[in-house]
Amino acid sequence: MINIAVSSRSLAAARMVDPDVSPAAVHAAVEAAIAEQMRQLGRNPNSPREPRRAS
Repeated sequence: MINIAVSSRSLAAARMVDPDVSPAAVHAAVEAAIAEQMRQLGRNPNSPREPRRAS
């Protein structure tokens, strides 16, 4: 599981784009971006971290 905390700086940056954006919307967008990045890397964001193997 990934814990995400939206900082006030992140919220302020999002509000520069949309002044009415809610903290929950910013949190959801960050969560979706992390899940997509993990999917592209072939990792399950809900599984425990696995040690990296040497290549």
